[in-house]
Amino acid sequence: MRGQGAFVPRELIDQLGNFTTRSAKTPDALSGYVDFYHLNFAASHPGLQHHIGWVPSGEFQIATQLFAQPKPRGTAFVCHGYYDHVGLFGHLIRYLLDQQLNVLTFDFPGHGLSSGPRATIASFDHYVQVLVDLQHYFERELGERAGELLPQPWHVFGQSMGGAIAMEYLLQYGHERFREIVLFAPLIRPAAWGINRWVYEVAKRTITERKRIVTENTENPEFIALMRIDPLAPDILPVQWVTAMVEWMKSFEQRGKLPFKLHIAQGDADKTVDWRHNLKFFASHTDIDVLRIPGARHHLVNESDAIRDQLFRWIGGFIEPSAVAVSQP
Repeated sequence: MRGQGAFVPRELIDQLGNFTTRSAKTPDALSGYVDFYHLNFAASHPGLQHHIGWVPSGEFQIATQLFAQPKPRGTAFVCHGYYDHVGLFGHLIRYLLDQQLNVLTFDFPGHGLSSGPRATIASFDHYVQVLVDLQHYFERELGERAGELLPQPWHVFGQSMGGAIAMEYLLQYGHERFREIVLFAPLIRPAAWGINRWVYEVAKRTITERKRIVTENTENPEFIALMRIDPLAPDILPVQWVTAMVEWMKSFEQRGKLPFKLHIAQGDADKTVDWRHNLKFFASHTDIDVLRIPGARHHLVNESDAIRDQLFRWIGGFIEPSAVAVSQP
């Protein structure tokens, strides 16, 4: 089970340096992080290298991780959701490595190991800028090794808010490099927005934050137990973040057709996003392939074994890494 052992976030944060794939000392505190979240995949993937470090993005330092194996056949970019961080995505990372994909992932500002006020942002554009800065950093850092460590085809996987940011990035900066765009319970409107928008209108005039209400967003008791002790989990809901979400939501819903196909997995017991509205929007704005999972809640990659198996079988039906991976970003 995840969540066992000693992990002190500040120790690892203080030991991180700038991201590099060249020879660098592994932070001593990394082992506690890897053990706590079960991110040690070396035994099942011989030759796997795990790189971690800072990538600058504006005022933020972004904790970035690359899982690179000897003969990758593509690259998966993983964007986590609100309140999440890379440590919670071990099931997905392991599955993607099994598909012979390298995995590049990171913590958004204010999340996980990254810098920034916890769980808030002035604008979703700052989240989008992280993806821009990561690409530019890796173009400089990897140079001729880019084709080896981040081989094409590229695929992007986004959970909830991470799906929203991935789509916004692709709309602003182009989607041509990405073969598949895979979204798990993507955010447009949150659940019960018809009522909660009035709560928000009052709240933004009277408070700056409220205590986070932790919901059981999977049927998986192991994940629920992890959420209760996760040292990287924020415990507040800043009104500033809600304002940024509302501004993005209004802008996104005014867009025309989306110029790319979406693969969307959605549980019908999800009480975090207004999934009926969101799927209707996507269906009217682009070509979509939908996996609707009865009884599944919001955090699909941390759902029960049976639900995850169904999810991963679905992904395996359209993820076909290229046999030749030589393209550079």
